[in-house]
Amino acid sequence: MGFYWIWLGVAAIFAIIEFCTITFFGLWMAIAALVPAIISYLFPHLSVVLQLLTWAISSLICAFIWVKWIRSKPVEYIDSSLLGAEGILADALQPGKMGILLLSRPIQGKQEWSCFSDDILDRQTRVIVTDVTDSSRVKVQASSLTKEGTK
Repeated sequence: MGFYWIWLGVAAIFAIIEFCTITFFGLWMAIAALVPAIISYLFPHLSVVLQLLTWAISSLICAFIWVKWIRSKPVEYIDSSLLGAEGILADALQPGKMGILLLSRPIQGKQEWSCFSDDILDRQTRVIVTDVTDSSRVKVQASSLTKEGTK
C-alpha cells in the first residue's frame, strides 16, 4: 500500500512551517519527507517501518548538511565584516582587560562589541578592529587618525 501522498502531506506541512519561520530547518525537513514519498511511490508495498526509517535517515542527513555547510557560514561573515571597522571606546582600556567598542553602524545587528587591546587606550579613543577572536570579542588598536591627532 503506497503512502506517498501522506509523505507529500508531511513535506507540505514542513514547508508551511518554514514559511512561518526564518530558520530554514523546516525546508530541510520537507526535503527529507520527499525522500520516502518518492520511494513509497516507486515501491508501493514498502512497509511503514522502512518508510519511517528512510525518513529518519534522510532527516539526519539533511540536518547534518544544514548545520555543517549552511548554518555555520555566519562566523566567516562576522570576521570579514568586523575587520577594519572603526568605533569609539566606551571606557578606558587596559591590556588584559575587556572593554566595550561602540560602532558607528551596527554589524550583524550589534552596535556594541566586547573588545581588548595590547595598548593602554583612553575613553572615547577612536579605534579600529584588527582581529576577531570569536563571535563576540574583538581586538582593537588606536586608529591612524587618533595617532596623528596626538602628535
